[in-house]
This record gives sequence, C-alpha cells and structure tokens, in this order.
Amino acid sequence: MALPQLGGGQASEEREAVQYPRVLIVGPSFDLVNGGGITLTNLFRGWPRDRLALASMYPCELDPPPCGRQYALGRDELRWLRPLRWIAPLPQSVDHSVPDWELSESTAWRETTRASAPSGAKTMQVAKRAVLTGIGWLGGMDAVTSLSCSPSFSAWVRDVAPDLIYAQVASLPLTRFVTEVAGRFSLPVAVHIMDDWPSTIYDRGLLGPWLRAATDRRFRALVGEAAATMAISRPMADEYRRRYDRDWEVFHNPLDVDRWSAVRRRDRSWEGTFRIVYAGRVGLGIESSIVDVCRAVRDLRRRGIPVRLDIYTPSAAAASRLSLGSFDGVEVQAAVDDERMTEILAGADLLVLPYDFAGKAAEFACLSYPTKAPAYMATGVPTLVYAPREHALTLDACEKGWAYVVDESGAGGVMEGIERLMADKALRDRLVETAIVTCETQHDARAVRERFRATLARAAGREVVT
Repeated sequence: MALPQLGGGQASEEREAVQYPRVLIVGPSFDLVNGGGITLTNLFRGWPRDRLALASMYPCELDPPPCGRQYALGRDELRWLRPLRWIAPLPQSVDHSVPDWELSESTAWRETTRASAPSGAKTMQVAKRAVLTGIGWLGGMDAVTSLSCSPSFSAWVRDVAPDLIYAQVASLPLTRFVTEVAGRFSLPVAVHIMDDWPSTIYDRGLLGPWLRAATDRRFRALVGEAAATMAISRPMADEYRRRYDRDWEVFHNPLDVDRWSAVRRRDRSWEGTFRIVYAGRVGLGIESSIVDVCRAVRDLRRRGIPVRLDIYTPSAAAASRLSLGSFDGVEVQAAVDDERMTEILAGADLLVLPYDFAGKAAEFACLSYPTKAPAYMATGVPTLVYAPREHALTLDACEKGWAYVVDESGAGGVMEGIERLMADKALRDRLVETAIVTCETQHDARAVRERFRATLARAAGREVVT
C-alpha cells in the first residue's frame, strides 16, 4: 500500500492510522492455549495497543494485554428469547458485562460479578434441571438465547471508534451479533474462520434443522457483505470459494522463525530409547487417533523395540478418561508454557500430529490446520502426521513433503511409520530439511503479519479484499 509522505508527530500518527486501522475484535480472546486465541495473539503481535479493542465473553489471558481496551460481554448482551426472558434467570456461569475490563482484575471480576446462587431450595433445583433438559431437547443454549447490543456496549463502541471489525464467528448468536454491530455502526467486517463449523453445528435437537438453516442464511449474508474473508487453510479457502461464491485469503498461525531456529535440533541421530512427543489438547477430534498412537507404542515395546511417547496436554480429564497413561511406554504430563515448548519439542526424536478418522468431530476439523504445525516444522525434528487423507493437514504434508503421513486408520500403520522413521536417518533428514524450508517460506511471522496488516488496512478502507 502506498503511504502519503508525512513528517512530524502528527504525520507519524496519520501514517500509523493508514497502516494500522483501529480494530474491534469480536468473539475470541488473546491466549496461548486455544488455537483461535494463539492465532489471534500471533497475527496481531506488534499492532499498536491503542488501536486494538476486544469484545469477548472470555478475558484476555496475556499480561500485558495486546489490546488497549476490552469489553467483557455478559448479562447485558446475552439474553433469553421470549418468553424465557421473563420467567427464567440466566445461568450463573454467565458473568456481568464489564466495560473496559482490566487484566489485573481477572480473578476478582470472576468472583465478585457472577450472580449469586439461588437459595438452594429443592424445588428450584428440580426446576433448573427440568429447564436445562428442555433446552438440550430443543437444541442447546443457542436455540433459546440471543446476543445483541446493549446500551452500555453501544456507548463503549462509540467511544472506541473502530475502523473495522475482525471476527472469528463460530455460532448463530455470534454471527447475528457481528452483523448487528457492523450495521449499527456502519463498520466493515473481516471474517476469519478456524474450523468448518457451518457444516456440523446444530445437528441435534428439535430445533436443530431450523438453527442450521438460520445459521447458513445469516452466515452467507455476513460473508457476502464482508470487506475481507479469511480461512485457516488452503483447502478451506478452496471449498468456501465454491460454497459461498467468494474468494478467501489464507491466514494461519505465524511463527517467529528466529526464535525457533536458535533451539533447532541439528543432529537427528538417536540412541537408547526413541522418544516421541505429542503436545496439545486431547478431546474432540483427537481421541481415537491418539489412542491408536498409544497402542502403536505399546505394541512396539512388546516386540522389544525401545520407544516411548510423552504427551504434554492441558486436557488432563480427557487423557484420564481415555486411560492414555495406562499404556506401556506412555507418560501423560501437564502442558508446558510457551517459553518451554521450544525446548520440549526440539528434544524429541519424533513428533506426532494425530486427527480422528470418523465422526462429526473429524468432519468439523477436516478443513482446519493445527496451530502447532509450523512449530513442529521449525524444530529440526521429523513429524508423523496420522490423519485422514482428505484432512487439510494431510493434503499439505503430502503436497509439500514436510512430514511422514499415515492416512489410513489403525495402529498398525502408525507402528510401521514409527519403525521406518527409526531405521532411516536419511528419511528423517529429508523430512526435516523440507519442513524448515516450508516453515520459513510460508509461516514466517514477519511476512504473514505484514500481509495480514495490509489486508485489514484495505478492508478498513472498504476496499473488498479478494
């Protein structure tokens, strides 16, 4: 983008206004745990704080926060649909709305602003269970709640005076909310999609078909009017172009290449025990696949092959439910912080990226692309991808050759892949060399952030980005 030739303090401010529009982020929050939050954090890293505002039901988890202001969406914006609005209180898990919520008040805010529990009368508890059962039968909370602008939120947005909205929508209420805010304040919208939720959402309940139809209609309208549309992967961009008759740019989680190259593993020889590492969540879409990896490790050890698997995950409950730690040679550990992650991954002999092959969760994630993939590429450690052949991750790994791919379900294929990688150092070296080139040419944060900034700047100027 060509910038005007300006000078002096005022000129610097005007130049910054052209380069970095004032962005109102709606939906996700900044964190270093969830895929959407990590991607949000890394894409906006370096953006002037006074040009970022956040409206979310989740608090910013970073200190200092990347954004200058945050509105905690809550009871003023989330409401029951009629007639429940007049006869039932909102769940106690819904916090009060807080304009200009401060990061330092995180714990206190959650403890003091949450509605007090009812007196505990048995009849009230029975009624509450009946209401929740009825809501589930209808199709979930989205069937009976709405998210809309409140007077306090509207006043806050007017004071923030954003140039555009950046939104990671993933539900009907949030899609409606973004549409309402954009229309009320005449703001362009940049839509960024993390998973193919429009294809899988609201598949249960009496009102499920109605909710799906309403979601498709609302989402198509939002996409059609958006100033910029962004997908998390190339397969998603291609599919969405066909589905919504609109071009999509691809923005995935970028990586600080210099930081990772400093700790990159240089020698891929191994001795003693071949150590495999998986770092990430366990749960929806990563259940049967991670169990298969555990079975493969167990069966290899039964044959006397020295291999072990270390799982670092924030999903302790899910890992326990799947009994992952009960497999011989498998150890489940708590997730490590971002600072230690480079050391943990680079210290492995093999990294695994597993995704389920069947079920709604597999369909939901099929067009997505894991946040951790670029980090895996940068470690100097070979990667084994265990996922369906139509998954965006598998397609990318096969096309570019940065990982060993097992695209058929079953622990046997995983075993064969591990054995081959253990025995073939030339293969390990070749995969790593390709992965590093792929990471540095396609996921370097400096290049990705500049392209992202330019996209939002054009969208803020109401130039449709295609």
